[in-house]
Amino acid sequence: MELYNKLKLNMEKYSGCTNFLNNIYGLDENEEYEAIILAPSWKPEKIFKNFNVKIELVKEGPYYNGYVIDVENKKYGYIQTSAGAPSMVDCCLTLGNAKCNKIIFVGAVGALKEDMRLGDIITPSKSIAGDGASLYLQENIDSNNFQSFVYPKEQVKENAMNIAKNIGIEMKEKTVYCTDSIFCEYLHLNEILELGSEAIEMETAAFYRCMEIINKDGIAILCVSDNSATENHLVGRSDEDTKKFHESRENLIPKLILSL
Repeated sequence: MELYNKLKLNMEKYSGCTNFLNNIYGLDENEEYEAIILAPSWKPEKIFKNFNVKIELVKEGPYYNGYVIDVENKKYGYIQTSAGAPSMVDCCLTLGNAKCNKIIFVGAVGALKEDMRLGDIITPSKSIAGDGASLYLQENIDSNNFQSFVYPKEQVKENAMNIAKNIGIEMKEKTVYCTDSIFCEYLHLNEILELGSEAIEMETAAFYRCMEIINKDGIAILCVSDNSATENHLVGRSDEDTKKFHESRENLIPKLILSL
């Protein structure tokens, strides 16, 4: 946690704030939540719409919200962030002093290979840091770290894979590329594929690097929203494809969250 302590010390010095998790997201760092869920763009009402759940909005920000969720006799912290690695970095680093050790990232992912269908659940075997924010998660900013590989904790990943299997959910391991721009990624798709990428999204490299820095057990659960290899496009998606995606987000993802 040496790097985290340096980051935190300077943030405290220049921001005048010490309890970032509470002041920004309204969550109690001393609360032993079942887990803290991080979700770019997705509100908890979308994920838990088919469950008997109590959702309390504890902090409303300009582009983020903090919630406390009670479901199946379990209490979760839930942070809805905006999309992109910069927001994910700033969010994750507020968790450094939290008593809760289990952090669950949930989000959408685009498939780059034909062996994935819309609505499939995947988790990164590794993430490729094609984002700029990850460059700041080192002692020094060095462009040589661009597109570096970031890995989840093996034990945490294997535990999640086993739990998914035991509850009847197929969760596939894939190499995930992290981009800063959906609009621009297609021009560079061949370069991205040459790195061994099988899927693409924006945050998991930064998420897993932050988990290393703050020494938390983090797992990313991703739902396939589109597939460029099979021409199931993100924009102009068919009603059938949209239905598959929503069914997985509203049934499989919460079922897995509650089992972890």
